[in-house]
Amino acid sequence: MDLLRECRSGLDSDSVPELPELEVLREYFTPRLANQAITGVWVSPKLSFILRTPPDDFAKELQGGTIERIWRRGKFLIFDIDSHHLLINPMLGGRLQWAAASEKVSKDTLFRLTLSGGDELRFLDSVRMGRVYWVPAGALPTVTGWAELGPDALEVSQSDFAHRIRRHPGELKNLLRNQAFVAGIGNAYSDEILHRAELLPLRKRSTLKPDDVSRLHTATQQVLGEAIAAIRAQPHYVPQKQDRSFMAVHGKGGQKCPRCGHRISELKARGETTNFCRGCQH
Repeated sequence: MDLLRECRSGLDSDSVPELPELEVLREYFTPRLANQAITGVWVSPKLSFILRTPPDDFAKELQGGTIERIWRRGKFLIFDIDSHHLLINPMLGGRLQWAAASEKVSKDTLFRLTLSGGDELRFLDSVRMGRVYWVPAGALPTVTGWAELGPDALEVSQSDFAHRIRRHPGELKNLLRNQAFVAGIGNAYSDEILHRAELLPLRKRSTLKPDDVSRLHTATQQVLGEAIAAIRAQPHYVPQKQDRSFMAVHGKGGQKCPRCGHRISELKARGETTNFCRGCQH
């Protein structure tokens, strides 16, 4: 089963998996992978473009290891394997596949882990923009961007949120996507959160009053939590084509706002789409 979809031709940044998709993946993989031994490792020569350790060492050190825990921080999925961490940030073109060993291997496959149960965990990346790290326990701060990550967007408290937001000037959409502020939010869910909070994406953080900040925090928790529940309820968890039809405004430019009926606006810049409602976001 494909758990993160292959990007369509033309590469749409809105397909990038964010916190809700990765949290559901974590839930899916935990009972399937925990305590399984890695009995075989296949590595593509193409993996060298995205792997932050020599491919030969990667394969040799993974062989015979046991997957002890699967967890997530922001947009990273982390697999604890003996005394190491395998970190995967899918980015734009990456996806994970849980497959029978006999299933046809895609040309985009970069590595395959054969497990003691007989199935395989595969990582595919059609554009080789993902990031894969293999680091010893205790070396997570050496992973690019890890030390700068803010608290997980799903777990940050209201007081911490309000304290941290004062450090980050600029427009609200960029603020929510800043992984140093809170980790896990990208282009799609920032639109949804701002719509729920009734705040315009281009509004400056400095214009927010305490009630606005509180509403933004509440919206963040609600939107991410509801998205996880919606994705979890989809057949096979996450289908091959990422289904975000549950979203209120993102990807729905020109349609009616479900809250006020106003037409949803759409802005495009640098390959990214921003959607919002001028009728009820202020």
